[in-house]
Amino acid sequence: MSNKQHYDAIVIGTGPGGEGASMKLTKGGKRVAVIERESSIGGGCTHWGTIPSKALRHAVTRMIEFQQNPLYDERFRSGRIGFAAMLKHSDNVIRKQVDLRGGFYARNRVDMHFGDASFVDRNTLQLQKNDGSTETLTADNIVLAVG
Repeated sequence: MSNKQHYDAIVIGTGPGGEGASMKLTKGGKRVAVIERESSIGGGCTHWGTIPSKALRHAVTRMIEFQQNPLYDERFRSGRIGFAAMLKHSDNVIRKQVDLRGGFYARNRVDMHFGDASFVDRNTLQLQKNDGSTETLTADNIVLAVG
Protein backbone atom coordinates (compact mmCIF):
# COMPACT_ATOMS: atom_id res chain seq x y z
CA MET A 1 0.00 0.00 0.00
CA SER A 2 1.34 3.42 -0.93
CA ASN A 3 0.47 6.82 0.45
CA LYS A 4 1.71 10.25 -0.60
CA GLN A 5 3.13 13.04 1.54
CA HIS A 6 4.47 16.49 0.56
CA TYR A 7 7.26 18.45 2.25
CA ASP A 8 9.09 21.72 1.74
CA ALA A 9 12.30 19.65 1.75
CA ILE A 10 13.38 16.04 1.99
CA VAL A 11 16.91 15.23 3.11
CA ILE A 12 18.31 11.85 2.08
CA GLY A 13 20.86 10.71 4.66
CA THR A 14 21.07 11.25 8.43
CA GLY A 15 24.82 11.54 8.88
CA PRO A 16 26.39 14.85 9.91
CA GLY A 17 25.57 16.55 6.58
CA GLY A 18 21.96 15.38 6.52
CA GLU A 19 21.45 16.27 10.16
CA GLY A 20 22.86 19.76 9.66
CA ALA A 21 20.77 20.41 6.54
CA SER A 22 17.54 19.16 8.08
CA MET A 23 18.03 21.12 11.31
CA LYS A 24 18.77 24.34 9.42
CA LEU A 25 15.73 23.87 7.19
CA THR A 26 13.31 23.04 10.01
CA LYS A 27 14.58 25.90 12.15
CA GLY A 28 13.94 28.10 9.13
CA GLY A 29 10.26 27.16 9.27
CA LYS A 30 10.27 24.47 6.57
CA ARG A 31 8.35 21.19 6.78
CA VAL A 32 11.12 18.61 6.53
CA ALA A 33 11.46 14.85 6.23
CA VAL A 34 14.60 12.74 6.30
CA ILE A 35 15.17 9.37 4.67
CA GLU A 36 17.69 6.91 6.07
CA ARG A 37 18.56 3.65 4.32
CA GLU A 38 19.67 1.89 7.50
CA SER A 39 17.35 0.88 10.33
CA SER A 40 18.50 3.73 12.61
CA ILE A 41 19.76 7.25 12.14
CA GLY A 42 23.31 8.54 12.21
CA GLY A 43 24.82 7.42 8.94
CA GLY A 44 28.17 5.73 8.54
CA CYS A 45 29.86 8.11 10.97
CA THR A 46 27.74 6.85 13.85
CA HIS A 47 27.47 3.17 13.00
CA TRP A 48 30.74 1.99 11.45
CA GLY A 49 33.02 4.99 11.02
CA THR A 50 34.24 7.69 13.34
CA ILE A 51 32.18 7.09 16.49
CA PRO A 52 32.79 3.34 16.95
CA SER A 53 36.44 3.54 15.92
CA LYS A 54 37.12 6.35 18.40
CA ALA A 55 35.24 4.51 21.16
CA LEU A 56 37.28 1.35 20.54
CA ARG A 57 40.55 3.25 20.27
CA HIS A 58 39.83 5.05 23.54
CA ALA A 59 38.98 1.76 25.31
CA VAL A 60 42.14 0.05 24.01
CA THR A 61 44.31 3.01 25.03
CA ARG A 62 42.85 3.02 28.54
CA MET A 63 43.28 -0.76 28.87
CA ILE A 64 46.95 -0.54 27.86
CA GLU A 65 47.55 2.32 30.30
CA PHE A 66 45.86 0.35 33.06
CA GLN A 67 47.87 -2.81 32.38
CA GLN A 68 51.17 -0.90 32.29
CA ASN A 69 50.56 1.23 35.36
CA PRO A 70 52.46 -0.17 38.36
CA LEU A 71 49.87 1.37 40.66
CA TYR A 72 47.50 -1.47 39.75
CA ASP A 73 48.72 -4.82 40.94
CA GLU A 74 47.52 -8.31 39.99
CA ARG A 75 44.47 -8.05 42.26
CA PHE A 76 43.07 -5.36 39.97
CA ARG A 77 44.33 -6.87 36.73
CA SER A 78 42.84 -10.32 37.35
CA GLY A 79 39.41 -9.32 36.03
CA ARG A 80 40.89 -8.78 32.57
CA ILE A 81 38.89 -6.68 30.21
CA GLY A 82 38.58 -8.36 26.86
CA PHE A 83 37.57 -7.40 23.37
CA ALA A 84 33.92 -8.37 23.99
CA ALA A 85 33.70 -5.77 26.77
CA MET A 86 35.22 -3.15 24.48
CA LEU A 87 32.71 -3.96 21.74
CA LYS A 88 29.88 -3.67 24.27
CA HIS A 89 31.23 -0.26 25.27
CA SER A 90 31.35 0.79 21.61
CA ASP A 91 27.75 -0.40 21.09
CA ASN A 92 26.67 1.67 24.10
CA VAL A 93 28.37 4.75 22.65
CA ILE A 94 26.58 4.18 19.31
CA ARG A 95 23.21 3.70 21.03
CA LYS A 96 23.65 6.94 22.99
CA GLN A 97 24.54 8.80 19.77
CA VAL A 98 21.45 7.41 17.98
CA ASP A 99 19.24 8.39 20.93
CA LEU A 100 20.76 11.88 21.08
CA ARG A 101 20.39 12.47 17.35
CA GLY A 102 16.89 11.01 17.31
CA GLY A 103 15.97 13.59 19.93
CA PHE A 104 17.14 16.39 17.63
CA TYR A 105 14.80 15.21 14.87
CA ALA A 106 11.87 14.61 17.24
CA ARG A 107 12.17 17.99 19.00
CA ASN A 108 12.31 19.78 15.66
CA ARG A 109 9.37 17.80 14.21
CA VAL A 110 11.31 16.30 11.32
CA ASP A 111 9.52 13.27 9.89
CA MET A 112 11.69 10.15 9.77
CA HIS A 113 11.45 7.58 6.98
CA PHE A 114 13.56 4.42 6.75
CA GLY A 115 14.24 2.65 3.47
CA ASP A 116 15.66 3.09 -0.02
CA ALA A 117 14.66 6.19 -1.97
CA SER A 118 14.64 6.46 -5.74
CA PHE A 119 13.72 9.43 -7.89
CA VAL A 120 10.50 9.33 -9.87
CA ASP A 121 11.06 12.91 -11.04
CA ARG A 122 12.88 15.96 -9.68
CA ASN A 123 10.34 16.48 -6.88
CA THR A 124 9.07 12.94 -6.26
CA LEU A 125 10.68 10.03 -4.46
CA GLN A 126 9.53 6.44 -4.26
CA LEU A 127 10.48 5.02 -0.88
CA GLN A 128 10.86 1.27 -0.51
CA LYS A 129 10.48 1.03 3.26
CA ASN A 130 12.40 -1.47 5.36
CA ASP A 131 9.11 -3.24 6.16
CA GLY A 132 8.50 -3.92 2.44
CA SER A 133 5.81 -1.29 1.88
CA THR A 134 6.23 1.73 -0.39
CA GLU A 135 5.55 5.42 -0.02
CA THR A 136 5.57 8.29 -2.45
CA LEU A 137 7.09 11.47 -1.05
CA THR A 138 7.18 14.82 -2.80
CA ALA A 139 9.07 17.99 -1.92
CA ASP A 140 9.85 21.40 -3.30
CA ASN A 141 13.53 20.61 -2.67
CA ILE A 142 15.47 17.39 -2.18
CA VAL A 143 18.88 17.40 -0.48
CA LEU A 144 21.32 14.55 -1.08
CA ALA A 145 23.49 13.99 1.98
CA VAL A 146 24.54 10.42 1.44
CA GLY A 147 28.18 10.63 2.48
